[in-house]
Amino acid sequence: MAVKTSYAEELRVIGQTLESKGISVFEITCLPERYVIHAVPNPSAGASKKLLGFLRSPINAETYSFTLSSIEIKRHAKLAKPSTSESLDNFRRASNVLATVGAYLDLKQAELFELKLRSISLSLWYRDRTGHEQQEDRAISSFYNLFIELQRKSLDFRWC
Repeated sequence: MAVKTSYAEELRVIGQTLESKGISVFEITCLPERYVIHAVPNPSAGASKKLLGFLRSPINAETYSFTLSSIEIKRHAKLAKPSTSESLDNFRRASNVLATVGAYLDLKQAELFELKLRSISLSLWYRDRTGHEQQEDRAISSFYNLFIELQRKSLDFRWC
């Protein structure tokens, strides 16, 4: 069994991998020992209407699977390390958004079920520490202050 680090670290690594494939719109499902991602590569402006419900009728959707052990390997690889200070400040990068949302889930001591990332919003479905399932639909920008706070508080928290 792989050692679970944190949602912030795991989701950051997934975000980096999806960024390297040019993917910015996707759905992550968290299963025991793995994440399954349904993604739309390089969405064009004309495809935005299709993206709203791409999982209901997947057109050009791709599926990826990440085991916790493969995430741990990538986390220790060069891919998991920040390359420039410019990327540290780019909140809109999928890896930074996912790391921030992961930190949010870690702070809540929540168990992630599903995360859907779209161009300006995201949906979260998780179980909180009291055992209640929660669903949130939020603007990505609503996590910006947490992103800044986390960068200030922890030099050990690696952003990409």
